[in-house]
Amino acid sequence: MKALDWLKDNFPQDFFDEKIALRALRHLRYDEKYALFSDDYMLQRTSEGRWYELLIYEIMLDLSLKTDLIHSIVKKGADAPTPSVGVRPDQNGFYYSKKGDLTVRGNGQTIAEMDLLFVDNHGNMGFVEVITSAMDLKTFHEEIRYKKRLLGSLLGQKTVPFVLVSSVDVSQDAGILKIAQEPDCLVLITSPVEEIRNLIYEGSLRRRPEKQAPHPKFIDLTNVRLRNPFDYKEIHDNNRDMVIRILHSCKEGAIATISSTINPLSKKIMLGTLKASGVEMILHDRGIRIKDAVLYADDVNQRFSRVVIAFDIPAYTPVIYFKSKGKEEYLKVIQDTSGDLVFQGKRTPAPYMSGFYEWLNDDKPTINSLVVERYASLFLNAN
Repeated sequence: MKALDWLKDNFPQDFFDEKIALRALRHLRYDEKYALFSDDYMLQRTSEGRWYELLIYEIMLDLSLKTDLIHSIVKKGADAPTPSVGVRPDQNGFYYSKKGDLTVRGNGQTIAEMDLLFVDNHGNMGFVEVITSAMDLKTFHEEIRYKKRLLGSLLGQKTVPFVLVSSVDVSQDAGILKIAQEPDCLVLITSPVEEIRNLIYEGSLRRRPEKQAPHPKFIDLTNVRLRNPFDYKEIHDNNRDMVIRILHSCKEGAIATISSTINPLSKKIMLGTLKASGVEMILHDRGIRIKDAVLYADDVNQRFSRVVIAFDIPAYTPVIYFKSKGKEEYLKVIQDTSGDLVFQGKRTPAPYMSGFYEWLNDDKPTINSLVVERYASLFLNAN
């Protein structure tokens, strides 16, 4: 892959260009800029990570002008068209988020987000992921594999170039080592973000950003045509029906059968809703820890109007959603490392999760007792 070889040789891993560092500030909101110098460590780190991501975008814009191996760069951040298209059910394809981030929506929910997209000299679209921490890398390799598979499927590409840019040395992480050894993948380690950030100071924030001329290699995400349009809900529903059949027929080896059969573009399978008796089957020997309380089957049937069982792919870990009576919210419950069912967060009609909420809130088939029993055995007891 000539484009990745060129980037390996020419990407400024020891980066100290003040002009580009300042230019990256133009993409941040007012509060994000000042959060860079906040005394709140978590706030400062979050803003720093976003600034670093946009710094890599600005570096790639500059590099693209120096080679024919990078044909185009997809606009993002302040360069993205405004306003963005609001979330609604049945959306499938490329969309900008409200902040100008690059996403793929499936049935109105964000199923993938890429930090940067580019097109090489062969017309293949590749993507870049940017990280500033070695934490939360446990599922990173699987996420990259999913995004490669997704882009390859949607765009009809056999090859999907991938670049990881990190401000922390993650080269010895097991998942990163797997990525580095795969074809069409490149791992770049830059100077630490804390050092690069010394290129800007609070006085920098008062500067008026220079007006940017249209970049000759810009393309708009919404103009990228899918060679293989998809209906994410249809893919999910077909997968769901297949899983139900497998759970009915398989007593052993169901996970292996499921993983070899379903369309891998699904990230989650929602099997359906439980009757009160189904809740009792799932929770007959376990409770659910929600903050300081532990709820059992009778509590759940009294406090919640609906229970939806699901599992995530490719981890094949259980997820259960509980609809609170009289409220527009679902409580998401997962299984922790000790095997206990614990509350993780809420799913509401808030704009950033409205697509998923509407899909979750749609009518779901009721699960029969055999499938409930197999689900508990396969996903809860096994974990």
